[in-house]
Amino acid sequence: KQWYQRRVAITAGGAGFTGSVLCKVLRATAPELTLTVWEKSRGAGGRQATKRDGEHSCDIGTQYCTHWKNDEFFKPYIKELKSTNVIHELKGNIVNAPNKYGGDCVHYVAKKGMNSTSKYFLSGTNVFYGTRVTALKMLDNKIEVVNAEGRSAIFDAVVFTIPAPQLLDIDMDGRMSHDTSDAISKVKFTPRFSLMAVFEEVPHYDWVMKYHDDEVVRFTVWDNVKRSQGLDPTLLIHSSAPWAVKNTDVKTKEEAGEVMLARLKEVFPELPAPKKVIPHFWRYGQIYKPYPGAPGCVTISENPLVIAGGDSFMNTSNLSMCAQAAEILADRVKEGFNIPNIPMES
Repeated sequence: KQWYQRRVAITAGGAGFTGSVLCKVLRATAPELTLTVWEKSRGAGGRQATKRDGEHSCDIGTQYCTHWKNDEFFKPYIKELKSTNVIHELKGNIVNAPNKYGGDCVHYVAKKGMNSTSKYFLSGTNVFYGTRVTALKMLDNKIEVVNAEGRSAIFDAVVFTIPAPQLLDIDMDGRMSHDTSDAISKVKFTPRFSLMAVFEEVPHYDWVMKYHDDEVVRFTVWDNVKRSQGLDPTLLIHSSAPWAVKNTDVKTKEEAGEVMLARLKEVFPELPAPKKVIPHFWRYGQIYKPYPGAPGCVTISENPLVIAGGDSFMNTSNLSMCAQAAEILADRVKEGFNIPNIPMES
C-alpha cells in the first residue's frame, strides 16, 4: 500500500498528554505508520510533570484529572486508565474548590504521578528524551528534522504538540505562512511558579488540597496524601497567576521560591521549616487565549506534511481537550496519507 511504513515524528513536546494520546490513537487506527517521539524534556508528561529527587517525588504541574459526567468523549480514556490502575478516584477534601467543580464531576489522581498517564499511552512507541527540535529542512516529499545537537533524521510527516508560542522558535524552512505565525503570536498562556517542600513531620490536616485567595499562594496540596504514598510529608505550592505574571523574567525560580516559602509560613504558621525545597517555573501554565478559531490543529506544510496541535488550538485547557486535539491531529495525519479512518474500539 502506498502509505505502508510511513515515518511520522511526534516531536518537540511529543511526550506530553496530547502527544501520548496521539500515539495511542495512531497505533490503534493506523498501525502501518512508524511513530517516533522526540521530547525536549528528560521525561514524559509535559505539564503533567512528576518531579523525582532521590526518594522523594511530587506532581509539580497538573494535580488531578477531572471528568465531567456529561463528557462522553473522555469517558473511554478515563475507563481505560482506571481499569489499568493508572488512575484512581481522589480521596480527601478539596477546600475552596473553584465553582466550576460541582457534583457533576469526579477527580482522579495517579499513584505513580500524573506523568504516568502519558507514559501509559506512550507504551509501544519509540521515545527519545532530551531531544529538542531546532529546525526542519524540506527534502522534496520528506522532512529532515534537526535537533539542538545538530543531529537529524528523515521523516515523512512531522507533528508538533508543544505550546504554540514555542513554534516560532523553530526554523520551519520558510513553510510557515505569515498569517499562521501572526495567529500563533496571539496565543497566550498564564505562567506559574511552583514549589515542592519536603518535611520531616507536620501537623494533621483535614484536607488534601486547598485553594487560597492570596496574592502569592493560589493552591496547596499534600502530594503524598493525594497519591496515598508512604513518603515524607510533601507539600506542593502553586503561585497565583497574577503574581507569576508580575514576576516572570524578574525573579529567578529560586528567588520566587523564597518568597513563596515565606508566604507559606504566614498562611500556615504551624508548619515547621522544610528539610528540602525544589522550585520550578512554568512559562506555559494554562492557555487563556487560544489560537484564533480554536481549530484543534493547523497545517504548516501540506507536502510534506507538517502540522501542529494541542490545547493551544482548543477553546480551553484540560486533559479532555488535549485528547480531543490528539484525535483531530490523528485524523489529519491519516488524511495526509490517504489512510482509511478506522474508529478506535471503546
